Amino acid sequence: MSRMLLVSFTPKGDQSRTRRLLNAWLDKRRAHNPDLSVEEVDLFASTLPAVDGPVAQAKGSVAAGAELTDPQRAAWDSVTTWARQFVAADEVVIAAPMWNFSLPYAVKHYVDVVVQPGELFRYTRQGPQGLCAGKPLTLVTTRGGRYADVPQANFQTSYLRWLCEFIDCRYAEVVAEGLDAAGPEAGEKILTEVIAGL
Repeated sequence: MSRMLLVSFTPKGDQSRTRRLLNAWLDKRRAHNPDLSVEEVDLFASTLPAVDGPVAQAKGSVAAGAELTDPQRAAWDSVTTWARQFVAADEVVIAAPMWNFSLPYAVKHYVDVVVQPGELFRYTRQGPQGLCAGKPLTLVTTRGGRYADVPQANFQTSYLRWLCEFIDCRYAEVVAEGLDAAGPEAGEKILTEVIAGL
């Protein structure tokens, strides 16, 4: 059985274009792999731990190989629970729209929670080393604009590609873009065509 961790942020629910794209893509995946197990973390409905002072202090202690205090241990456990869920999956999918040229705030919060030393990467004398063993990480997203001609404005892709290189994941994308550029009817046509071509 293949285990997928689906990290979603689609606040519009069934009205979400990203959710429509995701559902169609998952249907295709399940058709090819009926044993696929999907565990979803709905970031709109989840309460992630704050990456606050105690977490930052614990992270520094872990990176330095120092013993954690009891408050640091409690703070560290609050984030490593999420990190270990990420590590345990065979693949990770992030489903979220593009907001302001990048990822929505909740997705960045999730990344800041899970990307921890000793969990998703470690420090070595040669520099940081990813611990995700090349697992796939796929972004499923919709975008209002088109970014092929202005890749420097697409911080979604550049950020996640670099993150995947850092933690040793293989990056892929499922994208429908230009959905707002020419009006709602044109956007619906684009999304329908992308879904049909999955």
